[in-house]
This record gives sequence, structure tokens and C-alpha cells, in this order.
Amino acid sequence: MRAAVDAGERPSEKLELELYNLLQGNQASVEVTKAHDIHAHTYKREVMESFLLVDVPAEEIENILKIPAAATEACKHLFFDPEAFEDELDRIEYAYSYTRNDYGTELKKFAMDLGRESLKIRLSRGAYTVSSATVQGEIRATAYMIAQRAKTCSLTSDEAKEALRWAQVALKASSDDEERDAAGIEEIQMALEERDETTNAEQSGVDPKDIVH
Repeated sequence: MRAAVDAGERPSEKLELELYNLLQGNQASVEVTKAHDIHAHTYKREVMESFLLVDVPAEEIENILKIPAAATEACKHLFFDPEAFEDELDRIEYAYSYTRNDYGTELKKFAMDLGRESLKIRLSRGAYTVSSATVQGEIRATAYMIAQRAKTCSLTSDEAKEALRWAQVALKASSDDEERDAAGIEEIQMALEERDETTNAEQSGVDPKDIVH
């Protein structure tokens, strides 16, 4: 775009034309002005690019960063389009070969390694959370991977000890599920015991002796 400005070649696409005008010192739409501002500042740019790298939708980015979704779409079109990556290997190669600055290098690796949910939690300052079921699933998956790695280590190694600690956490997560299931069953039993089956028979036409508990 800088080359287009220097050559005086006006683009035809709407957003590109607005950026062209902005770079010439003219006004542009709110979303293009915001997109350019993000791109021009190192830390803003790295955060936005990390979100886009793992395909976080513009609406979710808006909820976390308070940036209009239209501005994020302008960023994608003008500065960082994740559709340029052919596959996941391209994204991994990009993240692990990125050296523009230390913050971006670390954040993009974090996004690729841990995924969009972890990135949203990290950058939302506690405003974004995931469900307990998701947390438990991640704990179990992590415990499994560490346990598999520990199979190649001595039983007294640090890796084996770490695997044991994660196994205990995973078992606790599983027992929490069982406790909730048991509590749910108990609530159903109490509700059934308190039902007025005579009234139920009058309303439904089902004889109490035919009701199976």
C-alpha cells in the first residue's frame, strides 16, 4: 500500500482505497482508522495477530478487547489475513519462525500451542472463563499425555512424579463429576418421594401402581 501511495496508484477495493486515502493524510472510516492504529503499534498488533492466527471470530475479539468487529475484519483484510496460510503447518512454521519482537514471538507460540481458549483467558484479564466440563476435559487430556511421556522414564524420575500429581488431579476432576451426578440423582429421588401420586393420577389418568420409580 505504501508503494501504491508513492506511485499514485489508487486501489479499487473499498477498504484498500480508504487506507490509501488515510496514508495520504485524508480521513477514513472508523474501522479502517482503527485497523491502521492497531497495525502501527507493536503490542496492539501482536495481540490482534495472535487472535487471528488461531481463528478467533471477530465478535469474540470484540467481547474481549472491546474493538468493533468491523475493525477486526478490516485488520484481516488489510494487514493480517489468516486465510493466507494453506494449512496448520503453515501457521506453526509462521509462529515458530517469528522474530519481529519478543512479545509477539512468545504470544504467537502460546496461541498455537495452547489454542484459542487459553489465549482468550490470558488476554481478557479474567473476564472470560470456560465451562467446568472444558476444564476437566483439559485436565484429563494433560494427565494422559504426561502419563504417556512418563512411561519412558524411571519410576523415581521427576517426570514420573509429575505424572502422578497430574493423575491425582484428573481423578479428583472425575470424582467431582460423580458427586454432581449422585447429587442430581438424589434430587430426583426426593422429588419423586414428595409427589402427590393421587393428584397425578387425576391429572394424567395413570394409576399410581402403574408408575415406575
